[in-house]
Amino acid sequence: MNMERMWETANMISAILGLVISAFLVAKFYISYVLKRKTAYITGVVFFLVMTVLYFVPFTMSGVVAYIIGITAVFVTTLISEKRNIAQKIFLAMTIYLFIWIAQGITSLPWELISSITYAREGMDDAKNQFIWFIVALILMTIIKKVLLFLEILISEKVYVRKGEQVEWRELIILVAPFIAIMSGYWISSFLSDVYVEKSGVYVWNDYPIYDGIETLFGIIAFIAVITVMYSYQQIKKSQEEAMQNLLISKQVEELSEHISTMEKMYSEFRSIRHDMNDHLMVLGNLIDKKEHDEAVAYLKEWKKGFPMPEINVKTGNLVTDIIISEKKSEAERSGIEFTQNFCYPVSGKVESIDIGIILNNALSNAIRGAEKCDNPKIEIMSWKNNNAYLIQVKNSYAGELTINHATGLPQTTKSDKENHGYGLLNIKRIAEKYYGTIQLEQEDGKIVFTAMLMIPE
Repeated sequence: MNMERMWETANMISAILGLVISAFLVAKFYISYVLKRKTAYITGVVFFLVMTVLYFVPFTMSGVVAYIIGITAVFVTTLISEKRNIAQKIFLAMTIYLFIWIAQGITSLPWELISSITYAREGMDDAKNQFIWFIVALILMTIIKKVLLFLEILISEKVYVRKGEQVEWRELIILVAPFIAIMSGYWISSFLSDVYVEKSGVYVWNDYPIYDGIETLFGIIAFIAVITVMYSYQQIKKSQEEAMQNLLISKQVEELSEHISTMEKMYSEFRSIRHDMNDHLMVLGNLIDKKEHDEAVAYLKEWKKGFPMPEINVKTGNLVTDIIISEKKSEAERSGIEFTQNFCYPVSGKVESIDIGIILNNALSNAIRGAEKCDNPKIEIMSWKNNNAYLIQVKNSYAGELTINHATGLPQTTKSDKENHGYGLLNIKRIAEKYYGTIQLEQEDGKIVFTAMLMIPE
């Protein structure tokens, strides 16, 4: 084998080895975003196969076409494996290919440095030694590129924390717009570099050594731009979620306050009516004594119209929780759900009744929604206190399978409008954390068991 052939073989082996390592890193990148690790591994394999084919095609292919083929192949693979969150899959496919290019671009300057101190250094006349040093240079460059790619993936994992959250199509446009600008800059740079070689017969970096520095700087700026886009998107989504949670809590607090105010007014009217009870009884007695039964019945009906009869059939030790559980019990029974309760408001400790009310309102609403489609549906609510730990538990029948949202660790809402729903459990979790507690959901034997634990100070 002649020396030129050996150099070509070394380049080919280096490229294939680099693709193998990149395939592992692509799989690592996707593991955090897919439901099954198998999907990530398959995506890595497809990436390797596609890029290997593109490497060995017997004709010149532009970088634009190669990138489009690679991005499309990775996207289609993830979509076939998991037909969900399509917009995010497009974003992820573009992101991983951009990371690979950025790692390649950043190493332009290090490659010049490494080559100048290895096989291309002055005095390197022996072809065999030069080839050996070329191998060393390739190994060093492969290590640097893959370490850079690994760091890019690692940093993106830390920044993109809401991995399981649905990406809307309008959000995708905002996310990929900077990516398209970066890729366009890369393609324009490559085009101009190719034109320079065709016109002058010399690589542009040979005539202008600063070119490698500019390419490295562009890669660094591109990576900063990508991470900034990811971080900004996460912050926007976080702000939206907090705004929706605050709006929901505000509405619930307002509704509870209005309801409590109405009930208190009814109780006040009830107490005032008791003062007039003797007068009403005297009138009824006179009508009965005179055997004017029709008039007595009419008087009694008229009296009943103005007599407030609040439907509170649960006594928990607190007016707020009395009202909520009574209403949810009536709602459940109207839907044919068997409702049992053994709930007691904590008799000691510093806790706000509105907080307990929000937990009960959301938990019981979810329980009714989950149980109403079951055969022989049941809901059970209970509570108990052990020292400072106060636990609320709701059990309900459930025929489906919970889908966990990886971004929150909580079940995904079953409502079609996921953007504006699914905040009930997040609000419960936030209230539990306010009292240094936590929440837990378990699915067992055809039912959901929800538990909220609060640490209530004395």
